[in-house]
Amino acid sequence: MESFKMKKFFLIFAVIFCTAGNCSAENLIFVDSMDSTGYFYDSETVKIESPSVLSVRLAVIKADMNQMYVYNVTIDHQNKTYTINSSKILAYDTRAEIESNNKKRAPRPYSNKSEMNATVKYILNGE
Repeated sequence: MESFKMKKFFLIFAVIFCTAGNCSAENLIFVDSMDSTGYFYDSETVKIESPSVLSVRLAVIKADMNQMYVYNVTIDHQNKTYTINSSKILAYDTRAEIESNNKKRAPRPYSNKSEMNATVKYILNGE
């Protein structure tokens, strides 16, 4: 039941946040939440690069810390790996940039039980 309440909280937050005009260049889609952390992807940025590779902007919102982590990633869903191409940490309420990193990282694996896998399934299948 607690998980349902958190998911409902993040869904309501996303709607309020986006309708307040802060998502003018984004279409953040809620994927899942855990405790006070919500996982989203920007549907405006999804690009299928090959049958097994896609690129997308992901957002992780940590409401209790007033921070939003934004990642531009390339995902190879066949090999279950992702590469962070750039990242930013923003203030959750104002979107003021706190930190950015444009250094591409090495590919990292993800498991079937990870939030990344849930996000990929949601992007590809709406699940």
